[in-house]
Amino acid sequence: MTELPSDIWRHIAGFIPVAILLTLYSVNRTFLQVARENRYRAIDFVAYKSSKLLIKHIKCSPLVHSVRIKPWIVSPKEPRSSFWSPATWKTLNSCISSRSFDEDPDAQVARRLQKQVRLVTEAIRGLPNLHTYHIDWDGAPIRPEYLTALLDSLIPAIGHNLSTLSLKVPLHYMHSLPRLANPLSQLQSIAVTIHTASHVARDISEKMEGLVVFLNTLLRNLRSISIQTTPTSTYLDLGLLFAPLGRGRRLTSFTLYIPFDGGHLPNPKSLRKFLINHSSTLESLTLGTTRAAAHHAPSASTNNYWIRDAVVNHPPFPSLSCLSLALRPLRINLAPLIKCLTGMRPHLRMLKLTERALEYAELVRVLDALHDAPLLRVLSIRVRWLSPEVIDRLAATLPNLTVLCLSFAEVVHHEPAGSVCSGLSVDSYGLSRESELMLFFRELEGKNYSRWNLSRLAVPECPRGQMKWLDAMGQAFVRCIPGLMTFEELVSTV
Repeated sequence: MTELPSDIWRHIAGFIPVAILLTLYSVNRTFLQVARENRYRAIDFVAYKSSKLLIKHIKCSPLVHSVRIKPWIVSPKEPRSSFWSPATWKTLNSCISSRSFDEDPDAQVARRLQKQVRLVTEAIRGLPNLHTYHIDWDGAPIRPEYLTALLDSLIPAIGHNLSTLSLKVPLHYMHSLPRLANPLSQLQSIAVTIHTASHVARDISEKMEGLVVFLNTLLRNLRSISIQTTPTSTYLDLGLLFAPLGRGRRLTSFTLYIPFDGGHLPNPKSLRKFLINHSSTLESLTLGTTRAAAHHAPSASTNNYWIRDAVVNHPPFPSLSCLSLALRPLRINLAPLIKCLTGMRPHLRMLKLTERALEYAELVRVLDALHDAPLLRVLSIRVRWLSPEVIDRLAATLPNLTVLCLSFAEVVHHEPAGSVCSGLSVDSYGLSRESELMLFFRELEGKNYSRWNLSRLAVPECPRGQMKWLDAMGQAFVRCIPGLMTFEELVSTV
């Protein structure tokens, strides 16, 4: 029998989920190669023991494109047997190494750290196709020589080949960042997580100058910037960062995640100025939120509307095609969002509205602002509950939509009267949730969305363990949407 060419096997492998593909390495040489490519394309160093084993497999492998390092705790070596006392172990070690007898625990930790980090950094230096480097510090105390080895010593060796850099480092290291900029001549994307803990405002201001200089040096080539802050950064004011930032002529993507109460951005004018400076080049904009920040003093209530204040009456973004906004800070008034969407409708290709479930009346307002958007193909949105009216409105308003991620926690067979302020309960119609689901499916049986170009739909599984709807819902949607090619579970909620 004639063997299939390698490129056909690769094409077949492209349709197989990665988790399954990794188990099919014994099928033939092509599957083995594809499995190895997927296994080692992105690797993590998170502990010394696992790192040693991983390094044996990758060596100087050209398959590795991305490395993430999560600095681990290095402690003094513990005796291997509980039958011998530490003093006995110390005496035995001194017979092998004379310095072991007098070595204190701190010196032992420093020596072990040097050995472990050297093993990892030498392995990273030997990766010829490394393009993404990620330092993922967890906020725990970290020895200075750790960062010196992972950044000061390593970036000059690998920086010329990096296109993406992701950093979460202690505040005290930020003043050292500018010296890393020169080797990063090809860097196009940077992500920075800022963690200031309980450092006072003056200390933060001094150290943030290093981050500002670092970013301004890189801005001439950067195409993407992502900034995230930790909720435990008590005295952080991002105005110190955005106010002095210059203009990047190639910047096409900007992402910002801060606590939803806006405590890290008491004056959104600095962010607004930054967005205005880049409005002509931005193609993707994400403004998201995390949990509320820890504050040394009560935060002004107006800080909650930092997203609204950043986009309200904003000059047009002529190139913006991807927009992701958190709705939690816009809970009271959606008018600024509606106005923003109306202005962006002609060129918007992807829209994601997160962190709050829309009432049906609010969904109608949002969809009216997007009515017949000529280029919109991807929509991610959360509704209070799924109803036939929601599907009808989406199909009628956005006929050219091809990908829909729709998040919800309840299903009803029609929208309740006055649903803007009412809650759904078992007593709403005297029907159980199971009955509502059956009636919803019955409503869908009589519908045909043949003019809807939707090809991929993702919805969540029922949050209640005793009731599942995903399989039945997939069958129902495939029947009423002729163009639907993929129906899948929405794993991460919108």
